[in-house]
Amino acid sequence: MSRASAWCVLLAVAPRLAGAQEVHTVGERAESLRAAGRPWHAAESLLAAAARESRPNASFVVEGAKAELRARRYDRAKSLLAGQPWLDDYGEGEALAVVAEAEFRLGAFPQAAAHYGAARTRARGRRAALLAVRAGAAWEAAGERDSAAAAFAAARAAGMPSIDAWLRVRLARVVRDTALAVRLLADVPWPAARAVPGARAQALIAAGDTALALDALAQAGKSLDEARLALAAGDTARARAALYDLMARAPDSDEAAAAVGVALAALPAATPSELVASARAMKGHGGASDARGFVERAVRLGDSSAATLLLLGELQAGAGRYRDAERAYRAAAKDSLVGPLAIYRRARVLVRLGDPGADEALAAFAQTYPADTAAPTALYLIGDMRGERGDAAGAARWFGELIARYPVDPRASIARFRLAFEAARRGLLDSAAALYQSEVTAGAPQRMGARFWLGKLALQRGDTEAARATWLGLARDDSIGYYGLRARRETGLPLLAFASPPRAAVPRGVVAAFGSLDTLVLAGLDSEAQAEVRGVLGRAPQELEALLVWSDGLAQRGFGPAAVRLGWQAALRAPNDPRVLRAIFPWPNRGAVEAEAAEFGVDPLLFVAIVRQESVFDPEALSPAGARGLAQLLPGTAALTARGLDVTFSPDWITVPDLNLHLGAAHLAELLRRFGGRLEPAIAAYNAGVTPVTRWVGREGADDPDRFIELIPYQETRGYVRSVLRNRELYRALYGISTN
Repeated sequence: MSRASAWCVLLAVAPRLAGAQEVHTVGERAESLRAAGRPWHAAESLLAAAARESRPNASFVVEGAKAELRARRYDRAKSLLAGQPWLDDYGEGEALAVVAEAEFRLGAFPQAAAHYGAARTRARGRRAALLAVRAGAAWEAAGERDSAAAAFAAARAAGMPSIDAWLRVRLARVVRDTALAVRLLADVPWPAARAVPGARAQALIAAGDTALALDALAQAGKSLDEARLALAAGDTARARAALYDLMARAPDSDEAAAAVGVALAALPAATPSELVASARAMKGHGGASDARGFVERAVRLGDSSAATLLLLGELQAGAGRYRDAERAYRAAAKDSLVGPLAIYRRARVLVRLGDPGADEALAAFAQTYPADTAAPTALYLIGDMRGERGDAAGAARWFGELIARYPVDPRASIARFRLAFEAARRGLLDSAAALYQSEVTAGAPQRMGARFWLGKLALQRGDTEAARATWLGLARDDSIGYYGLRARRETGLPLLAFASPPRAAVPRGVVAAFGSLDTLVLAGLDSEAQAEVRGVLGRAPQELEALLVWSDGLAQRGFGPAAVRLGWQAALRAPNDPRVLRAIFPWPNRGAVEAEAAEFGVDPLLFVAIVRQESVFDPEALSPAGARGLAQLLPGTAALTARGLDVTFSPDWITVPDLNLHLGAAHLAELLRRFGGRLEPAIAAYNAGVTPVTRWVGREGADDPDRFIELIPYQETRGYVRSVLRNRELYRALYGISTN
């Protein structure tokens, strides 16, 4: 049943609730919220209405369950429908399909498959075919290959040519007839062809040919599947080799994380090399403490290689065991290959310890290895430590050496700015100007920032004409950069604005490709949809118009990072085209962002600027620190914010798009309140946390927004604040709404 017909049924039986008008209003509001990208709000709206009625009608219950499903509250969706006397007969299997999807997401695969199958017998046309695919996926997940094969075959027979290549791969994975599998996998077009080796191996498994299946999995690079099959066949030697090779070769991959679990359960590490391989995989997946124990065992068993000692030092430093780390790095420093890195890391540990020998160690490293990429950082750290100790002359000496030896290194740029700020604070405006000018002359990374501050110095001297001329040139040369936009405001130039471009006609081939992508999503073949998107990125069109159409279509479908990547490719062809800027700075969920911003009284342009910087509109984004979703919230922050709002929250819901935005907007509003409405500290705190920013706002001169930003000691946070403020101006220029 379509959404429109579902609402017709709802209206027809509305009197069971507190009157037809109430149901009409609640239903329309929930559907409006869902269509605006706010499924969690829709679920909450329906839940509140249902609480007022002891006997809600069937349509209302189904719509509530669908809302809960979209809000990823799968247990609630199932509980609403379980045991309902009308479940089997409702709307061409619509209610059964909701139950099946909830069960699938909860891992109850046999039950999901049965309910998908029952829903399919009541559905018609394309919807029946899509339900057959979902039933096949559920049977496959349940390990029922024959049932899965029957479902996938039925889906193919129903006729879905746009995704037939992927259905052939799925069917070949589960059939027991290897000859049929070979025929199915012949001439599979790209990108589905990349899944053919794995499917061939699965077909051999289904046929019971374990030996050939193991070889096929190895050839396909499916080490984890190879290990699992070898274990099942009793070949522990092959399983062990596959597992530990995977962990050593790709320690940061999700497969390596899964391999750790398999190894711990069945084939625990025994040799030093296995212990180190396990440790590398654990370290990349939140298991640093266990990883340290494994490396320490490897060392006790005789592994004194420099690479192992370097890893041990890194893990010990991460645990705050700096003396132990210093000893590990000192031992690794004797190796000719990794010695420089070990020496540098040892010096950094000495800094952490406050050891008086840290300066000497850093200086010696920079002197001995001047070509090493860490040498400029070593010099910067010496200057920074001297400055922290109040030794201005010492800081100036080391910063000066850094600038002289590495004039275009990013650390040299930071050193110039610090020296220039100190000179300006002491009233030495000519010295400050000379430092900024040297940044410009060297073509160093912060040359645009240096030009902006040259304008500020000219204004400080009272030379308004020179300041204006400097800023006008900067606004021209850095027209969409942070400093160019900042200079534009200082000169009183009209705010940047771009006319809304007409929507480009979508080529027929792209329409078909989007149709295939949409069908894969509707069929529940999410991994295949992701593979199609990766295929587009791997073979992106060369024509500007096609790039822009693809970028817009992917952004609207929730593939934000891929859309922006295509936008950057378009920028190589037409960097000044406003349509390209819209591709790089899309706003696919504008309604939801604006609604959440309005609810908490924050500027929607500021909020979208943060979302763009945090996740590039990827609802499943995950940061190395564990932040999740569109607004990149840490689970603890999300839970705390939810409690403050009296919102029921589960960590499993954190990536529900509108719930994530809801909590993100509330968090941003709280930061703005905490810092008295000041944008710059609030943005900095969104990235770095409240504690350090509270210190920064108390420093001398921090009431000047420009100075506050430039003196943020964290390079990442400093760049983050600039980027967000730049994003905000570009969103205002591209989408034509005012900034609060």
